[in-house]
Amino acid sequence: MCIETANPYFIVRVRIDLAFILLIKTETKGGVMPIQDLCQKNLISVERGASLQYAAQLMKKHHVGGIVVIEADGVKKPLGVLTDRDIVLAVVAENRSLSTPISEIMSKDIVTVTKGSGIASAIDQMEQKGVRRIIVIDEAGDACGLVSSDDILQLLAREMYGLGKLVEKQVANEPSYKTNKKEISLLL
Repeated sequence: MCIETANPYFIVRVRIDLAFILLIKTETKGGVMPIQDLCQKNLISVERGASLQYAAQLMKKHHVGGIVVIEADGVKKPLGVLTDRDIVLAVVAENRSLSTPISEIMSKDIVTVTKGSGIASAIDQMEQKGVRRIIVIDEAGDACGLVSSDDILQLLAREMYGLGKLVEKQVANEPSYKTNKKEISLLL
């Protein structure tokens, strides 16, 4: 994708390459920002037998739109994902009870990525599987995080803002820009 910005003093053509943006502010070796740097550090999970109401209360308490479903407390092997949308569709559209166990409506086809994987890799998997959330797992296969497309979009927005500021500073430092700015102020 290409963005073109016109200004009387300059024209900037910026090629926005997703992989480039995601690599800008990395502090790891190898130039890849690992997905673990983006996911929430405190995994919000719920046991498969919990009710829809309990899960909704948990989401509200932690301000999240999705939670990882696990077998039992202490064992973090992911069994599924439950989203606020899943709850709305089950309760409102299908007229299910709030006491329905989440195992009946959770998404069982989970998509996972290891915590050391790059963000671009996670995005590729999310796109291929058609999901908006991906479970981050550790070496043992235990869930250690959950990343949503919203989390990635927020990262991209911050990176785009930084690129925009860089362009502004670069132009402001150009001698022709400084000269033209002085000439304009003299005319006023």
